[in-house]
Amino acid sequence: MHRLRVKVPCHPPLRQHPEHKQMLQTQFQWLLEKCKSVEEVNPILSNFVVSGLIRQSFYLCKLVEVLAQSQNSTLLLYSRLLLEHQSNVFRGEEDFNMSPSTTTFLWNTIIRGYSRSRFPQQGITTYRKMLQNSCKPDNFTFPIVIKAASSMQEGVQVHGQIVSNGFEFDIFVVNTVLSMYTVFGDLKSAQRLFETSPNLDIVSWNTLIDGYVKSGAVELARSLFDKMTERNEITWTAMISGYAKTGNMDIAQSLFDRMPIRRSPVTWNSMISGFAKCGFVPLARKMFDEMPLRNIASWNAMISSYAQSGKVELARSLFDKMPEKDVISWSCMISGYAQNGRGRDALGLFKKLEESKNCIRPNEVTLVSVLSVCGNLAALEQGKWVHVYIERNGMRLNDNLGAALVDMYAKCGCVGTAVEIFWKLVQKNVSTWNALITGFAVNGAAQEALKLFEEMLRSKEKPDSITFLGVLMACCHGGLVEEGLRHFRSMSKNYGIQPEIKHYGCVVDLLGRAGLLDEAQQMVRSMPMKPDVMVLGALLGACRIHGSAAIADALRKEFLLERNPEEAGCQVLLSNIYATAVRWGDASDMRSEFNSSQIKKNTGFSAVESLGI
Repeated sequence: MHRLRVKVPCHPPLRQHPEHKQMLQTQFQWLLEKCKSVEEVNPILSNFVVSGLIRQSFYLCKLVEVLAQSQNSTLLLYSRLLLEHQSNVFRGEEDFNMSPSTTTFLWNTIIRGYSRSRFPQQGITTYRKMLQNSCKPDNFTFPIVIKAASSMQEGVQVHGQIVSNGFEFDIFVVNTVLSMYTVFGDLKSAQRLFETSPNLDIVSWNTLIDGYVKSGAVELARSLFDKMTERNEITWTAMISGYAKTGNMDIAQSLFDRMPIRRSPVTWNSMISGFAKCGFVPLARKMFDEMPLRNIASWNAMISSYAQSGKVELARSLFDKMPEKDVISWSCMISGYAQNGRGRDALGLFKKLEESKNCIRPNEVTLVSVLSVCGNLAALEQGKWVHVYIERNGMRLNDNLGAALVDMYAKCGCVGTAVEIFWKLVQKNVSTWNALITGFAVNGAAQEALKLFEEMLRSKEKPDSITFLGVLMACCHGGLVEEGLRHFRSMSKNYGIQPEIKHYGCVVDLLGRAGLLDEAQQMVRSMPMKPDVMVLGALLGACRIHGSAAIADALRKEFLLERNPEEAGCQVLLSNIYATAVRWGDASDMRSEFNSSQIKKNTGFSAVESLGI
């Protein structure tokens, strides 16, 4: 941590002519406001100390205020240390007449600076320093400190300070505390504060309604909504958004039609997103077309709606017509291509973004989508370029971006690089662990995958369904039948995770590869859902390897004749099984059935990285 050492000169403070003083003040303020980095501030700070200006309250206030408005952690620390210095050294000097209200204002400014930076928790530390320096907080202090709280425990402690300092009836403070409780999901405390506060305004009502809506308690929000004597646009939009998010579009539409005040683009966008989420994309487009005024979010919502419903061409058509685009617009379109199997189009659009002169820089969401495409296409060089871009721009490798990088390198076969990135990550979530466990599994490193799973459990990270899919894949590739069955049983028994059809498919494949065809067949029959083509294909593949035409017959009668599957893999496997068993008639029947049906075998393809993308 940087430490600011201030050596105060022995000569008395400067005495300037009023005009010269005014000019010096203007120049000093201009120089400070131009500074953007520690390197630029240090020379000014040195002159500030050496010249004796540090003894004059105006200059010290201006310096602290400008430094505190920065989001640079070092400059924020400088501002705090300077303010502590004036409190401890200059208090009571003749020329240093900073009022208590000014001192409180400066502490508030520093706390606000921290709350907006990457280190909001330092706002709480600064508040403690403020109290240690005998500076009394005011009604502007606590809303800022509340926003700096990083946990419910800290928030409750600040609430206690509010009460002890006599600000529990200040409406501005009450609304901030109310918002804090809703953000942390403690709606009981929020409701209790709401009911016991003598001073409430429309912001208070809207805050609690929004908290209920975001937690999914739409009916509780509606009960408050119905009791309100005054509602504004925010009130109506919160309720419409709540019903839209839960899929109750009839009620959302009813409220939308009844809305007695002007509808903002936010209200319209809530309806568009709601209709799209329910699969009513034409109604979403109707809303979009009827909007009297659209903003970028309106276009983005409609593009996202088309992309999520698989209509990427319509999404691209809107994207190209947008009068103005932001990074979300590009991310929506790139993600839309990626999610609909149009990886090359996603990379092509990403290249256009890089070549464009609109100064839009890809964000985390954009890069996660691009890395996912690079992994699926084995486009290693493009993935490496994204990695370099992340490092060059100083982007923090958080959970999502770190997991995407690990996943990309693992899918491209660079498991060593994936491991190196994984262990360098400061924070890991379940997605990060899943990426490397699955990466080990698909690359045949079964023991490494299982060891990492055990390490994950020791770290107290709770596995999810994707974790167990990777574990079962590893057991399948490693032929670890008993261990695979043990992990499969532990899903529901120890972790409350109900196996999905992919998990059953892995176990069927595991048993089938080991020649345990009867057990695999029993697993298919005991599934709580109908087996899909992948599950049946795994068992038929095992029947072909181990020459069991009898089980293949049973599967054909029990499942395949009822399904008319869209893919031809099962029919081809059955034909090959019968041919191997020298049952030429049955093999011929399967071929005839395949040829006379509408089923088509998917064309094979290979993914080869194209450097021209």
